[in-house]
Amino acid sequence: MQKDRDTADTYRKMAYEGDPRAMNNLGVCYMRGLGVVENHSTAFEWYMKAAELDDIYGIFNVAECYYKGDGVERNEALAFEWYLKAASRGDLQSQVNVANAYYLGQGIEADHQKAYLWYREAAFQGHILSQKNVGAAHWNGDGVEKDVAESAFWYELAAQGGDPQAQFAIGWFHMTGTGVEKDERIGLKWIHRSTAQGYQPAIDYCKENGYRVY
Repeated sequence: MQKDRDTADTYRKMAYEGDPRAMNNLGVCYMRGLGVVENHSTAFEWYMKAAELDDIYGIFNVAECYYKGDGVERNEALAFEWYLKAASRGDLQSQVNVANAYYLGQGIEADHQKAYLWYREAAFQGHILSQKNVGAAHWNGDGVEKDVAESAFWYELAAQGGDPQAQFAIGWFHMTGTGVEKDERIGLKWIHRSTAQGYQPAIDYCKENGYRVY
């Protein structure tokens, strides 16, 4: 489309003038074939030019390319290095990816304590799965000291975000008085929110304990 070609031409002009954001955006054009012939190697080259000028989007995209082997040879260690740069700048998805890398030992030696710290960074930004992971870490004492009250706090945040597993977990905490004050009314409210989403463990819990399933 002419509009896409014009957009790519504008990004190219700005990129050659030294605009790092335009360099990244031109990389996106090549990655998606927008206004140019799709070429993932060229996309990576433009992402790298942007990243070397400290553009956070370029940094993230370089990491993605290394992680996926898209436009460049796959390299988990280099992917981790670039994700870490973006994560340190506050990029949410990069923080999650760094946490996952530390937890699983992808591109870096496994370190559950560091994984916990990065999951917590993402959790503070409202990332629901990370909130749940922080809750699980405190529940299991995995990378951090076991603390059921802290676990309940993070599971409730994830539950408020709509996660059915977290809703069941905080519901169970209230039903049993684990980490929170025992309150079956509140507990059932959360469990029923989970069953309404079809979460099978919550449905099984209700059936096994004689509670109505909504």
